[in-house]
Amino acid sequence: MKRAILLFFVFILPYLQGCLGTSEEVSDQTIRLATTTSMRDSGLLAELLPIFTEETGIEVDVIAVGSGAAMNLAKANDVDVLISHSPANEIQFIEEGYGINRTTFAWNRFVLIGPYQLSGNLSEAMSSLITENKCFISRGDSSGTHIKEQDVWRSVAEINDFTFINNELGYHPDWEGYQSIGQGMGAAITIANELECWTLSDKGTALFRLDNIELGIQEFESLELVNPYSVLLLENNKILETTLFRDFLLNNHDLIDTYTVGNQTLFQSGMP
Repeated sequence: MKRAILLFFVFILPYLQGCLGTSEEVSDQTIRLATTTSMRDSGLLAELLPIFTEETGIEVDVIAVGSGAAMNLAKANDVDVLISHSPANEIQFIEEGYGINRTTFAWNRFVLIGPYQLSGNLSEAMSSLITENKCFISRGDSSGTHIKEQDVWRSVAEINDFTFINNELGYHPDWEGYQSIGQGMGAAITIANELECWTLSDKGTALFRLDNIELGIQEFESLELVNPYSVLLLENNKILETTLFRDFLLNNHDLIDTYTVGNQTLFQSGMP
């Protein structure tokens, strides 16, 4: 019965908001958001959250971690709502009963950041880092970016006979140039810049940091590099407030589409 009532709020509430009263009725509410470091490090949240609070009176406490860590916080009931960019894990999270709704609200692409442009497609470019004994910085934090990086290494393994291992750092080449840091996107970019290495990043954070680093961005035309961001609702006593947050993200696509750095758009709203 309780679950049925919660599901009613999740799916019917968007059509009844006008009947449920004004923002003053939830003016003292606070929700805890576990979000990806890339969403924070891109600067987009800093643009969106003050507007959401002004419209609803709901404050948002942000915990920025990798997607995997964000889901673990949700499983422990330490947060009220999630933003993630790890689709397969998000679907599993829902199927296992930890979340009750998953909605993609924005997307961008993964890009390679490094001292210079590499030749070939992404797999060939990553292969050349090993062949030429360059260096690569991995987030190593079970984030959506780290999971995507491992997918890329698997593609590399299909075209080369390098030695790969699968351990606590994930799937990666057995190569001295591979450095796993267990930190967020901003830290990975900073370290890559200091050591003149390459790293995989979401395009939003890469563009946001571009003016402060000596590295460049290299894009590849591949569907594999599409990077969707989703908001996941959880079954808890903040479902009213978190549903309002989800609807804010869905109904304010113009705020996402017009968020730019250096006249470049960092995200596109909706589904890819």
